[in-house]
Amino acid sequence: MKSKIYIIFSFIIAFAPIKGQVIKQNLLLANSALFHQSIYTYGFEQSKNNLLFKCYSYNYRLQIKDSVTFSLGKHTPSDFLEISIDTLHDVLNFYFQLANQKNLVTLLRLNDTLEKITSAENYDANHINSLTAFDDEKYAYKDDIYVIKTNSDSSGKQFYLVKYHIKTMDKPFEYDSKWQFAFERKHIHRASVVYADTGQVILYTHVSDGIKKGQWILRINANNGEIIKGTKLSAKGDTRHFLLSNLIIDKKNKSINVIGSIYNANEIDFKNNASNFTNQIKNHKLFLVTIDSLGDVINRTEKLLPLPIIVKSLNVPQSYHVKIREFKKLNDSNFDVWMDIYTQSKPLTFCYYSSWHLDISSDDIDFTVNPSKFYISSESITDFISYAKGDSYSKFILNDINEYDKFKYQQPLNQFIIATGLDDLSNSWYMLKKTDLNSLTKFYYYVFYGKKGLENKVVLKAEQNQKTHIYFYKKTSYLSFTTDAANTSFELKVNTL
Repeated sequence: MKSKIYIIFSFIIAFAPIKGQVIKQNLLLANSALFHQSIYTYGFEQSKNNLLFKCYSYNYRLQIKDSVTFSLGKHTPSDFLEISIDTLHDVLNFYFQLANQKNLVTLLRLNDTLEKITSAENYDANHINSLTAFDDEKYAYKDDIYVIKTNSDSSGKQFYLVKYHIKTMDKPFEYDSKWQFAFERKHIHRASVVYADTGQVILYTHVSDGIKKGQWILRINANNGEIIKGTKLSAKGDTRHFLLSNLIIDKKNKSINVIGSIYNANEIDFKNNASNFTNQIKNHKLFLVTIDSLGDVINRTEKLLPLPIIVKSLNVPQSYHVKIREFKKLNDSNFDVWMDIYTQSKPLTFCYYSSWHLDISSDDIDFTVNPSKFYISSESITDFISYAKGDSYSKFILNDINEYDKFKYQQPLNQFIIATGLDDLSNSWYMLKKTDLNSLTKFYYYVFYGKKGLENKVVLKAEQNQKTHIYFYKKTSYLSFTTDAANTSFELKVNTL
């Protein structure tokens, strides 16, 4: 039940909450989520005759805002699998699936004030949201959803962008197909929807060969599916790869700012499924492209960024790779950037190394990149990276090197970078989550620069069956959600680093 509607870990600050303030409540198999600047806690309550689902919403000061109760009939919590939740189409969708009837689901749909929109009992689990069968190359905007579909035959693979519209919010999601945009038949390697509104859909498209080889930003008319403009990220005649890592849609002036990495053709060859990242040890080439409202490139900047990395052994093949996790526009001439660095010492496996802050500001020529001090956050935690078989935490493991372009912009399946920031002396700090694969114990580490250099401390620990979440709402303050070991109650607490 994934979608590209991702929860944003931020709040609007009005009044400071009280450090150490705690909400404790009895609730069975509780969990939490952040949606529309509120924390939602939910779980079961067993009454004498039936099982009740309860959900509460709190503001960041831990003041209760709303609550709701929903009867699930004559059951116990053990009758159900873990409660699933998503926020597809800007509502709260809760799914209750019986453990002994895995093809049946009960749905409860609520708005952000916990008013009931609809419910459906004993609904076909495969039909509860027909679009969940697709991978994460989809994007929802209000009552519309855009999906990248492919169809393969003897002549190759055809890519399509399909727009669907919800039939009604009063039933489990069913859609009408509104239009279909067919990409050119040949050489499309990747297509991803990165933004949509009432007027346009923006796609990042990678063409692996032919006269249009390169990476493109396509703008599609949201109402009829016709192409408005295609903009190539690289200049005419440039054969290098401009792989997108993040972007900003400036609604004020209708411009698009794209940031990413530049690779030579001999470093990665998507057509022939080959790579050689030898040159990615010491330096990394970033690009920043600005596209105006007409789809024309008004700025294309390249910056060679020396990576302050000490290679410990030349006998071990190793390379370093950059993903832009946070890309914010502070004003017309300044950008705030957090990039994550990954190391590749095994084929197709990219392990988290550290995070680094960049301040990008315009100058008389193009842009100046001012990096912060660099620390290796992963090395401050013993065995933060584990190479044990089946351990995917803090890693991106690709099926094929042709997924490398997707690695540059996709979100990790298991979130391990909770937050990063700068202290008053411009030293980086990190909140990292480590999960022990054997015990499934979760540790939340605060990594910071102290008197002894880079230090860390465990701010939260959870055993296998406990649910935990951390929600930052300003620079050094966060809410923590934790259930007890027996999963009979939860604690929601205000914390400060």
